[in-house]
Parts: sequence; C-alpha cells; structure tokens
Amino acid sequence: MRVQNLRSHLDSQATFGEGFNCIVGGVGCGKTSLLMALHFALFGEPLHRSYDYLLREDKTWGQVGVQFEHEGKKYSIFRGLKRERDRILQDFDKLVLLEEGKKIAWGKHAAVQEQLTAITGISKNMFEEFVWIQQEKLKEILNMRPGDRQKTLDEFFGLSSFQKAWENLFPYQKEYEGVRRNLESDPDLRHLADLKKQYEDTLSETIKLQVELETSKVELAEAEKRLLEAERQLRDLEDLEKRVNKLKEERSGLQAQIAETEAAIRRLEEEHSRVEEASAKSGEKLQQLRVQEGGVLTASSSLLGMTVNSGDELPTIIEKLESDVGELRNTLAQTRAAVEESRQARERIEAEKICPTCRRKIGKTHKERLSFQLREEEEQNLRKMRELTGKLEEAGRKLQTLTAAKNKLEILRVEIANAEAELSEKQQTSTQLKREIAEKEKSREKLAQRLREVDAQIGEFRVEVLESARKLREESRLRRERLLQSIQFQEKMIQEKNSSLSLLEERIKNAEQKQAQKRKAENLAAAVEELRHAYREVVPLLRRLYVESLRHAMQSVMDSLTVEAARSLSIEIDEEYTPFLVEASGFRRGVHHLSGGERTWLSLAYRVGLGQLITEARTGQSLELLILDEPTEALGEEDRSIEALAEAISNLKNVRQIIVVTHSERLAQAASTRILVEKRDGVSRVEKV
Repeated sequence: MRVQNLRSHLDSQATFGEGFNCIVGGVGCGKTSLLMALHFALFGEPLHRSYDYLLREDKTWGQVGVQFEHEGKKYSIFRGLKRERDRILQDFDKLVLLEEGKKIAWGKHAAVQEQLTAITGISKNMFEEFVWIQQEKLKEILNMRPGDRQKTLDEFFGLSSFQKAWENLFPYQKEYEGVRRNLESDPDLRHLADLKKQYEDTLSETIKLQVELETSKVELAEAEKRLLEAERQLRDLEDLEKRVNKLKEERSGLQAQIAETEAAIRRLEEEHSRVEEASAKSGEKLQQLRVQEGGVLTASSSLLGMTVNSGDELPTIIEKLESDVGELRNTLAQTRAAVEESRQARERIEAEKICPTCRRKIGKTHKERLSFQLREEEEQNLRKMRELTGKLEEAGRKLQTLTAAKNKLEILRVEIANAEAELSEKQQTSTQLKREIAEKEKSREKLAQRLREVDAQIGEFRVEVLESARKLREESRLRRERLLQSIQFQEKMIQEKNSSLSLLEERIKNAEQKQAQKRKAENLAAAVEELRHAYREVVPLLRRLYVESLRHAMQSVMDSLTVEAARSLSIEIDEEYTPFLVEASGFRRGVHHLSGGERTWLSLAYRVGLGQLITEARTGQSLELLILDEPTEALGEEDRSIEALAEAISNLKNVRQIIVVTHSERLAQAASTRILVEKRDGVSRVEKV
C-alpha cells in the first residue's frame, strides 16, 4: 500500500505478508491513518461526513494505491482526492482498478465498486463489522444485552427477515380472507348458472336473427340488382325520350331550314334572272361602244389616207403632226421676216439711195436693179408665205381632228373597259348565283334526307314502354326500401342481443374471474397461513443451526488461540448468541466472570468465528483478511496476557492474513511482518523491520 498526502503521511509505502502482520508505533504516529487510507482505497466513501479528516491540510491532492492478491490473481486499485475551493472531493480521474496489470474499471465509482465487490465478495458494511475490528468494537457484541444481540445477529444471518415476513404476511392473510368473503356475497357469482343459461338462450335468439338477417341481405342483393336493372332500363328509355324530344326539336328545325332553303333558292333564281338581263344589256352597250370606236378609227384612216388599226397609233401620228406644224410655223415666221426685211431694204434704197449691204451711195441704175431684185424676193417670199399658211391650216385641221379622235377613243376605251368589267362582273355573279343555287338545292336534299331519318326514329319511340319501366322501377325501389327497413330492424335487434351477450359474457367472465379469484384467495390465504406457520417454525430451527455453526467456528478459533497456553476451553452458545466458557470440570462461566485475557480470547474468537460464518454465508468464501485495531485493551504485561494474545493471533491459521495495529512492542515482536510507523516534525514515516 502506498499513501501520499493523506493525514500525516506525505509518501509512505507498506508491504504486508501472509500470516501475522503488525503495524507498531507510538500514540498518534499515523498507524490508524494507514487503515483509513486502506478503507478509502477499497470503498471510496468517507468514514465521516466528508473527506476533511483524510486529506493533509497543507496539500491540494492526495492518493492511495493498494495491491492485493485474491484467488491467484493480482489486483491494483488507485484512488485520489483533490481540494477545490473549500471542498475536498474524490478525484475520479485517478480512480482505476487493474487485474493482472489491465484496466477492468475506471473513472466511475459505481463501476469500480461493482467490480471490486464481485471480486472480493466483501461489502463496506461487512468490512467495517467483521474485517476491520476496531478497538471499541472488539467486545461490542459481547457487551450487548442478550435480546439486542439476538436481534443484531439475526439480522446479519438473515433470520430477522423470517420474522418480518411472518409479520408482513398477516395483512395479506387478512386481505385474502376479506376478498374471499366479499366474493362469496357477489350476486353474479351466486347466480352464475342462471347467467350461463340466459347467455345460451340469448345466443340462440341471436343466431336465429343472424340467419334471418343473412336471408334478408340475400333478398336485398337480389332486389338491388333488380332495381339497378330497372333503373338502367328506365334511364335508357328516358334518355331515348330526351333524344326523341331533341329529334322533334330537330325535325322542326329541319322543316324550318328546308323552308328557308327553298325561299333562298327562289331568291337566288330571281337574282340570277336579273343578273342575266343586266349582263345582256351590258353586252349590247359594249358592242355599241366598240362600233363607235371602229367609226372613229375609220374616219381617222380616211383623214390620214392610211389605215389606223387602234387608238394606240394616234399619239404617234399626232406627235408627228405637231412636229410638222411647228416646223411650218418656224418656216412661215422666217419667210415673213424675210419679206419684211426685203420691204424695209427696198424702202431704204428708194428713200436714202444707199446700198443696204455696203452702205454706200448708189446710182440710179444700180438702185433700180437692187429695188427690182428686192421686190422679186419679197413677192417670192409672199407666195411662199401663202403656201406655208395653207399647209399650216391644213395640218392644224388634221391635228385638231386627230386630237379629238384620240380623246374620243380614250373615252371610248374607258367606257369599253368599264363595260367589259361590268359584263365580266355580272357573268361572275351569274356563275356564283348558279353555284349557290346548286349548293342550296344539295343542302335542301340533305335536310330532307335527315328529316326522313328523324321521322323514322321518332316513330320507333313508344310512351307506354316508358311508363311500364317507371312502374317497374318504383316497385323495385319499394321492395328494396322494405328489405332495408327489415334489415335495419334485424341489425338493431342483433345489436341489442349482442350487447346483452357482451354484458352477459362480461358478467359471466367477471363471475368466473371472481370465482377464480375466490379460489385463489382461498388458496393464498391457506398458503399465507402455512407460510406464517412455517416462518414461525423455521426461525428457531435456523437459529439453532447458526448457533451450532458459530460454536464450531468459535471453538476452532479458541483452540488455535489456546494451543500454546495448554488450556482446554470449550465454548457453548445459547439461543441469544451468548457465549460461555466451559472448563474441563464442566463449570460454565459467562463473559462477565472471565479474566481480562479470557475475555480477549473469547472476544477475538467470537469476532473471528462470526466473521468467518457470515463471510461464508454471504459470499461463499472464507475469511482471508482480519484487521485488529489496538486489541490489547485490558491486557497487562505482568500476567503475560499480551504474549498469550500474540501467540493466539499467530495460531489463527484459518485466516490467511492478519494485520494488527498496536503500540505494544511485545505484541509486535510475535508478528512475522513488522511495519514500524514513526512521526517526526508532523510527518509519518513507515519502515519495514
């Protein structure tokens, strides 16, 4: 075991062996601190309300590690403490349990404790009562009053549970008897046979109603089928009636359309006659216009002395005439100018006697010759003028006549074109009217054919067939309604019967359950009574068995304790677990009549024997560890009782390891392993001697 910063130990390590180990040291040197550290390592819970007693005052952390061997395996457990603000808490980061060097639990207190208890079989309560025997508890059980001792040990052995069970079962016995009495007075339970008879009768009536219901449902299915067929036939006939009515409407419409078409044909024929007449008139007018056009072209040909085939030739001829007229006018103007010039020159010669060319004075002969010449030129030019004037007038008349003819032809051409367009339009209108008349006649034939078909379809419809279908549909509907009402009534009756059956079934079920509960209550009441009797009988028997087992265990320990003292002390234990020492002579002595050494032997034997018995009873394992804390109370050195205790402890071979804490050097000298604890400057130091 290694202890760090716990109580007076800074860093202490102790190794214990098998057999008798002794932790020895002066008062207050830190011996018991090692046991407190061991208790903390194994169980992690404080001995008091907090860990204040355990962590060293000037330290913020502490730790303890314990290594031990159990059933051939090595285990290690480590726990730590830490100071946080004003509180001291267990440091779960340092909590770990190892098996053969491998972690098997860590970090959580419950997980570690579960594993540790499973391994050792020792709980905290067992450790504090039967493993770690503190000085003040060594003789505690022996000093109890017999009744308290019996009650305490009965609880340890589990016998008190029988007494508690005997007491706790009494209310159940009363309860079951009360249940039985209450159930016996239940009316349904008393009349269960009548309920079953009533259930059978109601069930028979329900079955009969269900048969009738199924028959009605079959009839309803047939009636619904007939109704559907009647409705289908009626629907078809009503649809036919609607179609006939529509056909009648269509017939009226067809007749109206035929009349309207015939009227339209008559109107179109009248219109066609009018168009034909107008077309004939337009043809006559066109012929007259073409005759006029031919007369104009003939007159123009006569005027020009050449054949003019169409009015399109006249613009060219007129243009040529206009050009000729222009040239004649120019020539006439020039000739007129020459005449005037000759006249003026002649008058100047006669008046001024000057040559008109060189502007010199001329003689009389020359003057007369020049005057004659100028008069001859003037007369020639006058003749030419008269000739040109005649030609110009002739060309003007031709030009005027041809221009009028051209204008007349243009007007005629427009009128001819209009007449041709009008004739063509009327011819097209006539053709269109013929087409429309043909289409109307074709439409009239189609309408007449459709009218004949409609009349034929209308003739197929019979009103009496429709009325017969309506009557059949109504009869089918009434039949269906009657069956539905009958089924509803039957279903209601079945529902009421089923409700009655359910109620009766529930009452029978409850009655049968109550009957079973009554039998169960009777059986349980009898069983509880037997159990209570058995518990009362078994406690003294079991207590005697435990007393005998305890006596054997104590006797074995006592024999080990006294083997070196050459004394033979027998032990007897009464029903209250009170031990007595019996001398060889048969003299019995109680605890209060023993010497100090004998009381110590008896207390030790009682504790060890009791610990072994309870450990085996609770865990199935033998007691392998015993810790005695200052067991030398009331032992003196003068009567060698300490040496006798040391020898007795050494002789406890059935306990594998014994650790004794003592300040007695004489007791420690008998130990096979001695752990010396000393304290210097407030720090405990551990040394193996």
